[in-house]
Amino acid sequence: MRPRQLYQFLSVCRQGSMTAASRELGIAQPALSKQILQLEHELQVPLFERHSRGVTLTKAGEKLRTEAAELIRRIEAIKASVQHSGDDIAGSVKLAVISSLAPALAVGLYPRIEQAYPNVALHIGDYSSEMAGAALVREEADLAVIPNAATDLPQVQSVPLFEESFHFVSRAQPAEWSTPISFSEAAAQPLVLPFHSHDLRRRLEDTARGIGVSLNAKYETGSINVIGALVEQGIASSIVPTTYWLDRIAAGKLWERPVIEPTISRVHSLCWLPERVLSEAAQVVREMTIVEVQALVSGGKLSGSLVRN
Repeated sequence: MRPRQLYQFLSVCRQGSMTAASRELGIAQPALSKQILQLEHELQVPLFERHSRGVTLTKAGEKLRTEAAELIRRIEAIKASVQHSGDDIAGSVKLAVISSLAPALAVGLYPRIEQAYPNVALHIGDYSSEMAGAALVREEADLAVIPNAATDLPQVQSVPLFEESFHFVSRAQPAEWSTPISFSEAAAQPLVLPFHSHDLRRRLEDTARGIGVSLNAKYETGSINVIGALVEQGIASSIVPTTYWLDRIAAGKLWERPVIEPTISRVHSLCWLPERVLSEAAQVVREMTIVEVQALVSGGKLSGSLVRN
């Protein structure tokens, strides 16, 4: 079992099909299928159930996904730590992250930084999309993980990290819970949505105007926690990316359906100011943030697919 096989296995996990994974990896599908079969033969367990729509993980595959993501994360962390002398790098680094991603990123990144760079003091701030970008521009943060940087903050330098799609999230379990829902059908449901100033709301409004429908925004709020509470209590549904909701979806407290006709997505990027010289501490945080996000997406802790740079 080689690291390359694990990278390939995690790509199939993310994409849900051999064809899509082969495109992501830039290799031929027969070659990828052969590698996965060799991995299954070596482990002596089936990792995927094959069907006409693609593949789904078996229980053994789920376990390998968790273990493989952790191993790959560790390999990348070792590379980063070898390239720099952790004990020699010191300083304080402020990282602004949007609220829906901050908990998942913080749980992984804090211990990684502490272990590899004990003299680096990392401070992760929890912001709305607009405030995260503003904190970076005002130099209140050294780095920021934000959506839509290419269009909303063209003056910053950025590395695209991952793309996440929007889903219809509800407490009720519809008969078609695992099937996609059209945007117009989702928009007609009683919804709780962010205020109009929020990038997520603007994206939804632009989509609605583009197909000539209106959003049934019964409730509006600036808090993702309020959205979560209203959806979990069955008071309203929402149209959101699912990272914030993954634990509750896995526990069966909420249900999600992909939104189609049209699909909606956004790309998250790691950003910094090009005219500002990053300290060594900020540079290693930048590198390890990229590694951590890759591991979280591969391990299913962040919803979406990696963006190839």
